Amino acid sequence: MSSMPGYIKTKLLFEYKQGQLIGLGFGDIVHSDADIVILSAFRTNNFTPNSAIGSINTFLEKHTSIRLENYIDYELKENGFKFIDISFQNLSFKKLLIIDMGEPDQNDIIPLGSESGLILNNIKNGLEKAKIQLAKSTSPFTIDITALGTQYGGLHRKECFDLLINWASDLFNLTSKITLLRFIAYELDTFVDFFESVFRLQKIKPENELTFSTVHNIDNLLQFKPELTSALRDLDKHPRGVIITCRTIIETIVKKRLSNNTIKLSDGIALLKNYCPPNIYSYLTTCRILGNFSNHDPNFIPTRRDAEGILILTLRIVEWHFSFES
Repeated sequence: MSSMPGYIKTKLLFEYKQGQLIGLGFGDIVHSDADIVILSAFRTNNFTPNSAIGSINTFLEKHTSIRLENYIDYELKENGFKFIDISFQNLSFKKLLIIDMGEPDQNDIIPLGSESGLILNNIKNGLEKAKIQLAKSTSPFTIDITALGTQYGGLHRKECFDLLINWASDLFNLTSKITLLRFIAYELDTFVDFFESVFRLQKIKPENELTFSTVHNIDNLLQFKPELTSALRDLDKHPRGVIITCRTIIETIVKKRLSNNTIKLSDGIALLKNYCPPNIYSYLTTCRILGNFSNHDPNFIPTRRDAEGILILTLRIVEWHFSFES
């Protein structure tokens, strides 16, 4: 698949609360399919092209009439954050949430010392205010968030990432409307530091969430029992096969729900979006995407943890399918 490099690859996924997922993604933020993309910006009309907001700005200028410099205004300065609704543009993401970093350094150098501390404080204040606004949402939503201020704000990644992950934990505790929050990195060092931050903090412990601590009763899952039994047995020795099996199971369910044996899985999931709970839609999408990686991308090397996460979601989908039928 020639288009595969464009995807953001979800390398870690776990359920923080029932129906609420946290993930780590590797790829370019311009390919986000989240409802809300969170970026940070200085109060300037000139974005560094290879920064996260610079990449988004270039992408929007190419595909839409939107110019982000028009949104760096008094409202951003006063509130510390700003939502930009672009849902009318028919892009894969629907809204941008810009977090204010303050005034840029006049010499265009990376701020050090007290200046970077001020930038971190600006980001913290903006996120706190934005969190209150997000918690008021009455509709389910997903978020992709970048490494705010760490590339051109001079912030230490560990300090910033711990802030972001604590913020994410608080947001999940404030509202059940967020179904997925994914931390996105575009280069390996940033990804590794994000990964370590997730594991270091006590509030979020994916190693516990991804362990099958109870026996799953699959006796009542009818025609999928053989596939699920095989998948549980193959977690250690063949995680790629487990993920592919899970994709096959959800494809069978989607086609049955739509009474259409020829529909593409992506099209079928899109048609089901308004007819299934938002968490089930998120699970279907995640299982499809990682199933595609396992099928077509030789650079995607899934682990037992990846396979466990997908299998947990698939079990939820199967349970929903049969409860819906009864």
